[in-house]
Amino acid sequence: MKILVTGKQGQLGYAFKELSENHSELTWKFTDRSELDITDSTNIQSVVKNFHPDWIINAAAYTDVDGAENNEKLAFNVNADGPHYLAKAAQEIGAKLVHVSTDYVFDGTKNEPYTETDQPNPLQVYGKSKLEGETLIQETGVPGIIIRTSWLYGTHGNNFVKTILRLADEKDEIQVVDDQIGSPTYVGDLAEAILELLSIHTFHHLELLHYSNEGGISWYEFARKIIKNKKMNKIKPIITEELKSKIKRPKYTVLDFNKSHNKFNLKILNWKDSFKKSFLVNN
Repeated sequence: MKILVTGKQGQLGYAFKELSENHSELTWKFTDRSELDITDSTNIQSVVKNFHPDWIINAAAYTDVDGAENNEKLAFNVNADGPHYLAKAAQEIGAKLVHVSTDYVFDGTKNEPYTETDQPNPLQVYGKSKLEGETLIQETGVPGIIIRTSWLYGTHGNNFVKTILRLADEKDEIQVVDDQIGSPTYVGDLAEAILELLSIHTFHHLELLHYSNEGGISWYEFARKIIKNKKMNKIKPIITEELKSKIKRPKYTVLDFNKSHNKFNLKILNWKDSFKKSFLVNN
C-alpha cells in the first residue's frame, strides 16, 4: 500500500513520519509545501499522478485560530480549497483520502459530547474554513475518511502543551481560561488510529468520524496538569470574557467517538493515560 502524507513539518505529519519507521511494509511519501502546495491544484495533480498513492493523508492545515481572522483568504485556501483539490486528485487516480478536521466546526452550546450527526455551527473563520473543507470533499464523492479531532498536542510543532511549558519559564503569571472544555488528544494516538483505519478497513464511501482521547477538561485544568506542582502558583483561572478577544471560541467541544469505537473498533485511551506516555513532560 502506498501512502502520501501532506504537511510533514506539522505535528501530525511528524507523528506519521515517526510511525512509518515501524511500518516498512508500506510505501510512504512525505511532502511539505515546497514539494506539494495543497493550494496549487496543478502541483497536486503532478505529485499525485507521479507517486500514484492508494491513500492520501492530508495533515496540512492552517491552524492559527487567531491569525485566521486577519488572514481569511489564506485560511480558506489551505483548509477548504486545498482539501478539495486533494479529493479531486485522489478521485482521478482511484485513490482514497483521509482529511483531518476539527471540533471547532461546532459552536459549543450543546454541553454534551458532539456526535457526527450534530449540526455544525462554527463561530470563527478557522472553524468556518475547516467546515467548508469538509463540505467540498463530500461533494466530490471521493471514498475515505473525514476525521474530526480536538486539542492536538505532540512533540513537534506548535501546541498548547509546549506553549504552557515555555510560558511557565518566561512569566510570573499565566492566565488560562477555565470555562472552555474539550479533550486533549495526543497526536501519536490519532496517527495510529488513522493508520489502523486505512490498513484494516475498506472504504467504498466517505465516512465522517470523531476521534479524540477520552475525557473532558478545561484549558486551565490542563495547564495545571502540564506544569504540575513546581510552578502551579503561576496559573490563574479566568473566564473567556476576561480575554477581551473579538474571536469567538466554543465553550464545550468534547466529541462523541462511539462510532469510531463501535463500528471500527478503534481503541480510545483516556487523555490522562496518553498524556503520561507523551515525553513532553515528566510524569
